[in-house]
Amino acid sequence: MRILTLAVASILLASTPAQERKKSDNEKLPGQTWSFEAEKGELTRKGEFRTHEKTVYQRETNIGSIQMKGDSATLVFRSGTPPLNGRIVVKHDGTAWRGVIEHGNGSKWSIVFRPKEETIKERPERKKGR
Repeated sequence: MRILTLAVASILLASTPAQERKKSDNEKLPGQTWSFEAEKGELTRKGEFRTHEKTVYQRETNIGSIQMKGDSATLVFRSGTPPLNGRIVVKHDGTAWRGVIEHGNGSKWSIVFRPKEETIKERPERKKGR
């Protein structure tokens, strides 16, 4: 009996796939995931957000909007985590988008956005009958 239990346990453990890298909420949801790096002097802040249908999200929370015009984009963040608060005009520079955000208190941050992955995720299909 003990040998049978050990044999079943070893088969179950062997059939379990290796764990993949844990994906962030932004990577699981539809849209394009972006990473950002903001600098003000020696302070540096890093993070990520996601865009989908001209809306900007952090996780599932709508934090702003985006408007494109040529090689520039205007992002308006209403409730993002600092330093993502306010209006940012960024210009396309190769693989990155660069700009400066000025806060109401007069502080200026230089900011760089980069796509986290090249593929855009689509909204998952809903099962019929639900």
